[in-house]
Amino acid sequence: MKLLSDIGEHGFIRLLRKKFPMAAAGDDAAVLSSLKTPVVTSDSFFEGTHFFRWWTEPDKLAKRLLEATLSDIAAMGGEPNCVLASVMLPPDIEVQWLLDFYEGLTSRSDCPVVGGETIKGQLFGITLTAIGECGDKKPLLRSLVKPGDSIWVSGPVGRSLNSPELLQKGKINALTKLEQEQIELFFTPVARFDLLPVLRSCGVIAAIDISDGLFSECGHLARESGLKITIELEKVPQVPYSKSKPLKGCGAGEDFELLFALPPTAPEPGNGCYKIGFAETGSGVEVLRFGKTEKVVLSGYDHFF
Repeated sequence: MKLLSDIGEHGFIRLLRKKFPMAAAGDDAAVLSSLKTPVVTSDSFFEGTHFFRWWTEPDKLAKRLLEATLSDIAAMGGEPNCVLASVMLPPDIEVQWLLDFYEGLTSRSDCPVVGGETIKGQLFGITLTAIGECGDKKPLLRSLVKPGDSIWVSGPVGRSLNSPELLQKGKINALTKLEQEQIELFFTPVARFDLLPVLRSCGVIAAIDISDGLFSECGHLARESGLKITIELEKVPQVPYSKSKPLKGCGAGEDFELLFALPPTAPEPGNGCYKIGFAETGSGVEVLRFGKTEKVVLSGYDHFF
């Protein structure tokens, strides 16, 4: 079993460049072709805070972190271009685990890893900086929702509800089929680049991805656009595990679906999208269940609480 301390930083980087497509890497900085209307995002993930290595196979974990980061590019209406991966590595981490992790990190042919940084640390952590571009099209913004717009979501929410707890439970007891399906959904989000042509053709100009919870993201749209958003809870699609607890499913976050506003005269997008509410003059977010107001927590995930 070869450890990182056996080959060192430079040996590890040489191994990565030999094994994975990193043609733009190798100099002090990556040289990219000209981008038109670039969009850039960065996400950090640390073991013990955002994940544990024992949760799943390293390539599957890497794919999840990559798609979570790229989801921000999709929410802006951009197409992926490349990603920078800066890793903090403990010396006793297994080299094969790292190679398997990078197998997942380099799994998208439309988004190669073009550089990054490698440093020593007590825990495994990674910061992904994703770069995309909108080309001749304008970015989708949170601030462009208009009164009269309908509010839509690109797919079911609730995929992260209780998932870490289920993973812990699975170490001791057998999980039900429903619980196993929930864990699989948790590990396999997909940034919704596939929907962008449809949304563009429907005239969508305002969007956000669901990372901190549906209600929280609605709050961002309402605040940035200076209006009120009403959500009809019974219309919000849920993954099977959260159907019996829709309020919690809406608040769980890490769905990485798109939440977007559709102009009143626009054609409906179809493609598995669901109309879940509407925007009007006012402020804040109201959640209705069959016409009656529900008390909900709108704050979503917060790193410091």
